[in-house]
Amino acid sequence: MRNTEHGNNSLWNNASFKAEEFSSRKLMELVDQNQERRDVDSVMLSAVVTELTQRRHFLRELRDRGLLAPRA
Repeated sequence: MRNTEHGNNSLWNNASFKAEEFSSRKLMELVDQNQERRDVDSVMLSAVVTELTQRRHFLRELRDRGLLAPRA
């Protein structure tokens, strides 16, 4: 079963979490979930932000949430 088929809570608790296996929209949902509950491991959140940054997706939203440095 792919990670995208699991519930959100099991995503963050999964030791084999791989951000690259998720769609950008799903990764952003996980960021939003973390902003509400603060229940995400910092390493996993960093992996999500890194993946979205590499894809160049949701950059404005990440900046707005303070997860990405403002543009120079």
